[in-house]
Amino acid sequence: MVIGMSTVMHFGLIILAVAAVAIADVFLKKASLAGDFAQAVSSRWMIAAVVLYLYQIMFFTYVFVAGWRLSVIGMMQTVLYAVIVLGVGILYFKESLTTGQGIGMVLAFTGVVLMNIESGAA
Repeated sequence: MVIGMSTVMHFGLIILAVAAVAIADVFLKKASLAGDFAQAVSSRWMIAAVVLYLYQIMFFTYVFVAGWRLSVIGMMQTVLYAVIVLGVGILYFKESLTTGQGIGMVLAFTGVVLMNIESGAA
């Protein structure tokens, strides 16, 4: 299977969109550390999260307009998002990853690869 330049660009946009939403969620977690809802909602972390959410909406809209299938995008988004937030949770917030969660991530990633092979990605 030959991957065209537009396909590579679309994969790049998907990665950027997923990274934006994952980072936005990390910012929400950071805002919540204040321990007070009113402070969290009015913090700079919340504002940055909203900007990143809007950014990812634009990218996903572009990819859907380009004709990508929701099922493929949904699976890719879920796995990439999980990898990013698990990594940040472990490295920054000192959370832990169980063996079962690690196995689940490998299986999910394998599922994304298989879905893209079978569907031709778009």
